[in-house]
Amino acid sequence: MTTHSASRFAVVLIVAMMTVISPASGQDASGVSAQIKKLGSGSGEDVDVIVKDLAKTPQLSAELLIQELHPVEDARVFPYISRPATEHLLDCIRALRFVTGGKDFCGKTNHHFGKSELEQNRKYWLYHKDNTCVPFFATWPSRGSDYIAPVDAQKEIIKQWKDWFAREGRTFFYKPFQNPTPDQWAW
Repeated sequence: MTTHSASRFAVVLIVAMMTVISPASGQDASGVSAQIKKLGSGSGEDVDVIVKDLAKTPQLSAELLIQELHPVEDARVFPYISRPATEHLLDCIRALRFVTGGKDFCGKTNHHFGKSELEQNRKYWLYHKDNTCVPFFATWPSRGSDYIAPVDAQKEIIKQWKDWFAREGRTFFYKPFQNPTPDQWAW
């Protein structure tokens, strides 16, 4: 094979590979997006199963999960009261933690936590791990209640996720969890 023939063959091979890879990428994106839409939907599908599936394409999953993030007004979610939109958002954060191997962000808040039991529990659990900033949400494990950060902190955390992905998301060494404990990603 001459040098010219080899070059032509290499170009043809690259174009063929791009043709084969491009549709698959689109199919992967739509499949991953469909899986993400199931999070928190109460569809009966186990969050663990969906998240482990998302971990097979961690970069794409992270990008699409981050696109789902938005602030919510809820302060708490109970396991026996359906709040699909909020539960979807919390499961997206859980999935981000899982596919990135534990990456998480916290934000500062100007919220004044009131004296009610709800507000005092919310404050306690949100500041449970760090007394300088709050995570997007924190779980009271024995009650299965999720306490959600005030909106100002949520916005800051969402911005941190978006900024992180813009800076590092395409070059980040994704090492999704293998057998994590719930406190590593779900709480």
